[in-house]
Amino acid sequence: MNSDSPLLSLVIPVFNESASLEELYSRTTAVLDNLGSSWEVITVDDGSQDNSLRLMRDLREKDKRWRVIQLSRNFGQTAALYAGFSQAQGQYILMMDADLQVYPEDIPLLYEKLVDGCDMVSGWRINRKDSFFRKGVSFLLNRYTERVTGFKFHDHGCSLKGFSRTMVDHMLEFSHRCRYLPVDAAMLGGRAEEVKVRHAERKHGSSKYSILKLLRTGFDMLTSVTIIPLQMVGILGGLCAVAGFLMGMRVLYFRLVYGNIQQLESIIAAFFFLSGMQLMVTGLMCEYVGRIYIETQRKPLYIVQKEWD
Repeated sequence: MNSDSPLLSLVIPVFNESASLEELYSRTTAVLDNLGSSWEVITVDDGSQDNSLRLMRDLREKDKRWRVIQLSRNFGQTAALYAGFSQAQGQYILMMDADLQVYPEDIPLLYEKLVDGCDMVSGWRINRKDSFFRKGVSFLLNRYTERVTGFKFHDHGCSLKGFSRTMVDHMLEFSHRCRYLPVDAAMLGGRAEEVKVRHAERKHGSSKYSILKLLRTGFDMLTSVTIIPLQMVGILGGLCAVAGFLMGMRVLYFRLVYGNIQQLESIIAAFFFLSGMQLMVTGLMCEYVGRIYIETQRKPLYIVQKEWD
């Protein structure tokens, strides 16, 4: 960064949000102007199929503090965010969705925490305007994320978040492809806090995160951040082996005490024991394969098609 760099950067991924962009611009610009600090907004077009890109470029012509990055195709929200992070020049970097379900007017709450020394601050959506089912799935994902990351946040999925320059620089050094921001931030540590923010019903279009996509996010995080599924194979094998061993001891006891050996039970005991041993060996192999899998994800996270700055 140089002396002309803005103090605050706001990264906004955009995918088919043309109906909300004008309101997004007016509300966000008003809020940022009232902060009394220099700022920039980086909008990242994530392969939109409507006229979002044209409107973003119009906003750029109207206000040079609004920058535009166009990705070559739809890479997903996280990839778009990282593309914006890579171009952000501010000392403090915030992120927000373009659908206006979180309030731009709550940006100062996060900005104050960052100025106060937080490395990461996350919004906590109160009175969420989502369906009961979506809130239920989100609750399960939040608890699972808390378990994996150690971040005891109420709402990991809130799109309104802020990071220090140091944390973003370190996050950009990561080379893995499948990323989840709370997990990446947790790996770096630092001071993290949560602030309550408002939540609104979606005015235009529909959420880009369907229930299936939410579940897919959880599965991606499970398989890309941990090797628990592979480890479960070994655990299952161990349990089967123990069950087979105990059943074998029972058969031996009856044989020694009563002189009666039950053929079917002997076969079942042998099956459980041998199957368990096989699964344990398979689980050990999967452990090594899983470590190789995690270390060899080197595909590009995103490709910038064009940039207007």
